[in-house]
Amino acid sequence: MKLVNFNPDKLTPQDIEEIYEQCRDGIESKFDPARNPNLDNELPGLTELEREEIKRDLLDELSMRSSFYLLAYIETLFRTDFVLRLETNNKKKYQDVLTQAYKRVYNPTKRLFNYHLVEVIFENWKRFAINKPNSKEMTDILNTLPQYFEFRNWMAHGRYWVFRESNYIRKYNYVHIKMLLAQIEQYFGGLLKVKNFGVEA
Repeated sequence: MKLVNFNPDKLTPQDIEEIYEQCRDGIESKFDPARNPNLDNELPGLTELEREEIKRDLLDELSMRSSFYLLAYIETLFRTDFVLRLETNNKKKYQDVLTQAYKRVYNPTKRLFNYHLVEVIFENWKRFAINKPNSKEMTDILNTLPQYFEFRNWMAHGRYWVFRESNYIRKYNYVHIKMLLAQIEQYFGGLLKVKNFGVEA
């Protein structure tokens, strides 16, 4: 049974990184007098400290936007795995315990993307990870992920409230999330079911 038509037109982590690097280089170039001889005309009357503050704000904004897309990709990894497990053969002998757990909670009248990422998907992964060789690393990642998605939700809803972490921009930055993705690929890569342009891997 096919539950979802996956969109092949999506940003990959490589796409996100390329955009991030190009934009970062553009910001660095704009504020470097050696690379931008028109800097004084573009930002007249500002001290070097004020210019640095503007540059830092732009780099922080770039980091947050790139983080948003990378977290969306990470969510897609786990939600795609969820859908593909539901689509697997219904015979129990062909299913691992995570797939069986997902099939128990599945309700065909409920929209697939309404299943809670943390309470349904991450919590079931924690139980599944208990008997895996890298159980501690996997559990640590699963315990950390909700904080990152709380930050993502804050960005998605327009930043209308004060985030509880005073240093949220630096704590949940693009570089940290890129490292988090590398850990997910290392410890979950062989277990997550993925979809590549209609070809299941």
